[in-house]
Order: sequence, then structure tokens, then C-alpha cells
Amino acid sequence: MIPPLTTPLLESLWILAAWATTGLAGSWLVLRIPALSRFLYGLLALESLFMAHSGFRGLAERSDTRLVLAGGIPGLPFHFRQDPLSSFFLLLLGAASVGTLIYTGGFMKNEPPRTNALFFLRTALFLSSMGGVFLADDAYIFMLSWELMALVSFFMILTERKREDVRRAGYLYLLMAHGGSLLILFAFALLASHGSLSGPHSLEDFSFFSMSKTLLSPPLALLVFLLAVLGFGAKAGILPLHVWLPLAHPAAPAPASALLSGIMLKTAVYGLLRILFGLEGLPQLHASFGIGLLLAGGVMALFGILYALLQSNPKSLLAYSSIENIGIILLGIGLSILYLKTGHPAAGAVALSGALYHAMNHAFFKSLLFLGAGTMVHATGETDLNRMGGLLHKMPLSGLFVLVGVFSISGLPPTNGFVSEWLLLQATLQAPSLSGTILRSAVLFGAALLVLSSALAAMGFLKFFGIGYLGQPRSEGARDAHECSLPERIGMGWLTLGTLFLGFFPAFVLSGIRGAVFSLSGADLPSFSHEFGWTWLLPFPPHGPSTSPIFLAGLLLLLALPVFWLARLPGRGRRRSAPAWGCGYPGPTERSQASAESFAQPIRHFFPVFFSMKRHIPTPDDPDPVFSLAVEDPHWPLLYRPLFRLFSLVAESAEKVRTGRISVYLVYSFATLLFLLSVLRWR
Repeated sequence: MIPPLTTPLLESLWILAAWATTGLAGSWLVLRIPALSRFLYGLLALESLFMAHSGFRGLAERSDTRLVLAGGIPGLPFHFRQDPLSSFFLLLLGAASVGTLIYTGGFMKNEPPRTNALFFLRTALFLSSMGGVFLADDAYIFMLSWELMALVSFFMILTERKREDVRRAGYLYLLMAHGGSLLILFAFALLASHGSLSGPHSLEDFSFFSMSKTLLSPPLALLVFLLAVLGFGAKAGILPLHVWLPLAHPAAPAPASALLSGIMLKTAVYGLLRILFGLEGLPQLHASFGIGLLLAGGVMALFGILYALLQSNPKSLLAYSSIENIGIILLGIGLSILYLKTGHPAAGAVALSGALYHAMNHAFFKSLLFLGAGTMVHATGETDLNRMGGLLHKMPLSGLFVLVGVFSISGLPPTNGFVSEWLLLQATLQAPSLSGTILRSAVLFGAALLVLSSALAAMGFLKFFGIGYLGQPRSEGARDAHECSLPERIGMGWLTLGTLFLGFFPAFVLSGIRGAVFSLSGADLPSFSHEFGWTWLLPFPPHGPSTSPIFLAGLLLLLALPVFWLARLPGRGRRRSAPAWGCGYPGPTERSQASAESFAQPIRHFFPVFFSMKRHIPTPDDPDPVFSLAVEDPHWPLLYRPLFRLFSLVAESAEKVRTGRISVYLVYSFATLLFLLSVLRWR
């Protein structure tokens, strides 16, 4: 039965078609009339606004609509569904992509027409494929959209494919993406093979409705859990499958990095939630699954921010920070499973709402920061923070936007990053209600990792903003920097407004998230907006801790205004001018400023177990007396290089077989035939 035209589901499907159509027609127009580029990116942004509207409607109405369309493969038509969880991620997709699309219109204006046209087409198809993932209601359309998303994002990374480092990053990403896809497909196959609605070989078992009725034994439930975590984790960048992230983001253009990190990583979060809470089913999960996700997310958050602190490339820093933020989201999901399975629905609902809130926050502030990093690189021609500096004087408006993103990602009140991390922290403080020392210890250890990661994030982004935007210019490119174009500033401004809205109005945001939380867990959140007012956030009423971002912002403003007024008041004492202390240097030059490495030095000393370091300390007889230090991700020497050597050995052995004589081939074929016949006879 086709639902009415007014349903959010049908509106979303029309927008997916509009994105794809605009991409195909618009790329042809951009190739022939390059001046239309900005207008067409604006058209994509308008369509994203409609997608955000569809997601908002679905959350407000808590609609859960299904649609079956003829097509697909025989026996399995296309199944689509928009429930509150889909609506939440469609709202994230639409709202966060608006700013990036407007920005892209200015960013790509000087690119060759062919490059611009191809990037426009890939961007539109990328948006459409991500929307298809959120609306899919069977394994076939889900994997079709998932693979299209992986393929299109691969070509977005390869925009500058003539560079060797770009090709290497793109191929590594594609390898990890397809490896994860195989694991996801295997998880779907296990769920479908144990479906209870159809025959054992019916393709209809691959619909999500059929999979949701699956009853799994504990070993199979554990296997599906692991396959889902690793399969979606390859896309999200969980340890140890994260190695593509620090390579792909610096290689991709800034708008592509914003879409990849801000939005695409959330498709993995969505897929994981869909399987764990929907297809595999919360009743079949064990509390230990939650403990595993909780601890893995906490370690991942700490690892990501530690490596972010070591980076001097701003986009590499942001890439490792994405690992930290996905770790925080996984920590919230694991905490939610743990509480829900031990009979604490209120704490589980708050933890899950904190994870979803952080996913929305990350979409906005990480997209904003990647676009800001793109303006820094574009304005200076440099990719090293140590070659920047003083950009706030040259780029004041974009610098202000980046500063908002820095405060948000650092979790400082009253920003949106503070709200989501505060919710997760309040959920961890419910640990005393758990029975068992192991459960309480796991939650408190996760809380410690969350707090430590948040503190280190503030340090890392002080480095990002302080070295890049403050101080004196450190290169000619920084001295000649200029403000970005108007569309770029408008796009960053949109994301800044979204970040501020998420920070100042948490009760309103959580009233929308409640529907998604209830659809996943069956547990409801307190009535934030009606009982306690829209300015206050009280996750555990009536006597729990509360916060009000607007009150905090007003208090900070009231404290700052008198100080500013007193400092500027004439006649309030004599002013004296004196040169600043240069820390022992003869003058304040760029060489006397802190460097990116100086921020990283204490981190290397306090957390040496996380780093693979190689030092070269020169000796008196050394002809080249230069100290050098190389810090490498330990997963490369411990895991990936041995695997690559093993694959190379297998490939070389296979090559020897391939270049043999025809008589040897016949022996191999005859031996294989005998083996297969013996197996069939034995069965």
C-alpha cells in the first residue's frame, strides 16, 4: 500500500531522487557553463533543507511508515522505512550538509570546469546514497546504498588523484570499506538464515521486518554483534580499523572531508544501532556486550585525542579527533546497553540520548572545523600549523567561526559539546545503582576515560587555534593570507548557528531525540521541556543535577562586561605601555612562539605506551648532527605491515603456480576434482 503524499517517507524519497537528478543534470551544466556552479550548489543546499524538514517532521510526529516498491531482484522488492531513528539521521544529514554545500560553491569556484563538474556529481550522489542507507528496510537496498556511498566517497578522496599520497589514501580507504561491507553482509546473512517468517531459502527473509523476528542462540548473537561492530566500525574508524582516516582526510578537499567526517561516519553509527537494537534485538543482547562497547569506546576516545595532539597538519589533527568522538558515541551506546539490560531504563535512555546528541553535535562542529581548516590551507598555501600563525588578523570572521567550533569540540560550557558529554557523564554517575563490582568498575573506568579525553581535547584544540590563528605569522603565506569568499563564510556561519542552537537549547533538541530513543530502547526520557522549562536540563528529575546553557552564557556575559567596561573607562588610572617579555629571546619573533611539537612533548612523555617512537640522537662523531623523532601509529608495525607481508608472500606463491607448465595445471585440476568428489561422497 502506497502511503499518502504527505508522509515524511515519501518526501524523503523525492528528495533522494532530486539530489541524484540535480547531480546528473547539474554536472553537465557546470561543465558547459561554469558560472552556474554556485547556483547549483545552492540548489543542492535547498534540497538538503527539505531533507532536514522531512527528518524534523518524522521526529515531531514519531511516524513509522513503510513502503514497498516493485524493483530490486525477483522475490525481493525495494523496502523503505522512515521511523524515528531514520528521521533523526535524515535531519542530521540534511541540516549539516546545508552549510558544507554553500561553502563548496565558493571553494570550488576556481577549479577547472571538469574537476568542478565531477565533484558536483559525486557530492550529489554521495548525499543520495547516504539518504538511501537511512531509509533502507531490507539488506539488498541497504547494501546497494552502502556500496554506492563507499564508491562515490572513494572518488571524492581522489579529487587530486595525480598525487601519490592521495591515491594511496584512497585505495586504503576502499580496501577497508569493502572489507567492512563483507562483514556486514555476513551479519545480514546470519540474521536472514534464522528468520521466522518465511521458508529457509526465501529472499523475503532479507527484509528488516523479517530479520527483526530472528531468534539467535547466544553464540550466534555474539557473532552477529562482533560482525556488526567490526563491519560498521571499518567505516566509523574504530580501532584497529581506523588507519584510513588520518590518510584520507588530508588527501581529500575540505568539503569532502567535512561530509566524510561530519556525516558519513554517522551512517556507521546508524547501521550499528539498527542491527543491535532493531534486527538482532535488544532482548538478545547481553550486558557484557555493553561493557565491551563502553570500554572499547573509552580507549578509542583516549587514543584518538592523544594522536590528534601530536599532529601538525590541521586536517590530520581533525581526523584523529574524529576517532575520539566516535569513541565517545560508542561509549554512550555501550553504556545504554549495559543499563537497559540490568533493569535501569532511565539511565539507559539518558546514555543513549547523550550518544545521539553527540552524533548530531559532531556533524556540526566537525564539519565547521574541517571547513575552517580548508580556509586556513587555502589562504596560506601551507599544510603545517608551524607555518601559519596570526590568521585571526587576516581572517577575523572565519576565525570567529572556527573559535566557536573549537569551544564546542573541547566540551566547554555552554556549547553543544558540553551538553552531550555532560549527559553521558550524568549517566555514568548512576553506576552505584548497578549490582556487582565489575559492572560499577567498568562504568566508572569509562567515565574516567571520558573526562580525560575531554580535558585532552581542550588542550589539543588550544593548540589548533592558538598556533594557527594567534601570535605572529610564521611564513610568507601566513603574512599574505586573506579572508575566504562570501559563500564560504555563509556556509561556515550556518554550521556555527547550528552549533550554537544545539548548545543553547538542549531541552528542545532532546524533546526530538526522545522519539528515537524510545523506538530503540522502549525507555522514555523525562519531559525536559514542559516540567522544568526549556532553559534547564534535568536528566534525572526531580533531585538530579541540572544545567542551563543559556544561564551559563548570560553569567559569563555579565562577568565579562564589567571587566571590559572598567578596562576601557577613561580616567581609571594611568596606562603604561611596555614591551612583552620574550621568554629570554631578544625580540618577539615567530621563532619564539610555541610550536605544534612543544604541545605534543608532554603527551609523549606521559603516555609513551600509546606511541611507536624512533629517536635519532646525534653523537659527537655524527657527520649530520641533527636530532630527529618519528612517531608512528603502532597499529602499522604491529598489525598491518605483517599482514601485508603475509599477503605478498601468498601472492608470490600463487604467481609461481600461475607461471607453471600445463601438465602441472592438469595435476592440480585432477587433485581438486578428486577432493571434491570425496567430500560429496562423505556427506
